[in-house]
Amino acid sequence: MKIDLHVHTNHSFDASGSPEEVLEHAQKIGLDGIAITEHNSYHKTEVFLSLASKYNLRVFAGAEVPTLNGHYLVFSEDIGRWNIYSQALYNAQDLINKVNEIGGVVICAHPYRFGLGYGGRAVKNMLGLTAIEVYNGGNRNGENKNALELAEEMNLPGIGGSDAHRIEEIGRCYTEFSVPVSNLSDLIYALKHGHSKPVMAF
Repeated sequence: MKIDLHVHTNHSFDASGSPEEVLEHAQKIGLDGIAITEHNSYHKTEVFLSLASKYNLRVFAGAEVPTLNGHYLVFSEDIGRWNIYSQALYNAQDLINKVNEIGGVVICAHPYRFGLGYGGRAVKNMLGLTAIEVYNGGNRNGENKNALELAEEMNLPGIGGSDAHRIEEIGRCYTEFSVPVSNLSDLIYALKHGHSKPVMAF
């Protein structure tokens, strides 16, 4: 199964694409599913879930959470609970601990992209991460290379996500799963058990 685990839409402050446009394009390019990982708009993902069957796609409600130690993709029940982290004033380890307590997963997003969301080597000190985003469609090649090396050093699985902020960017990178992923529980299980492979499609 091919799932883009990092997609933004016009529900984020810096992206475009309505729910219908995003889902239609994901279906058109042959993805089996996408994860909507908005900035600070986690409660607005419900519309994507309601439209998923129309486009024969698996749709997952996630969040891209800013912290003092970079950005993290979160998948858990009640995704809106992570709104508390919206101002990037919190420590990543605190977020990781709380997500793990309720059985969710945390993925470090673009750890070597400079500027907003730069985690860098600080990520190596984080305990309880599920995976590292090693292929990000918005990264330079060197940034992806460094992320891949970090995942290998930490002995963590790598995932791929487009980090799409425009329709045409969806699917540039994605994650291929070797087990069926039909719902949030399946996704969390597959990520925790390493049944995934990052793919760079561009």
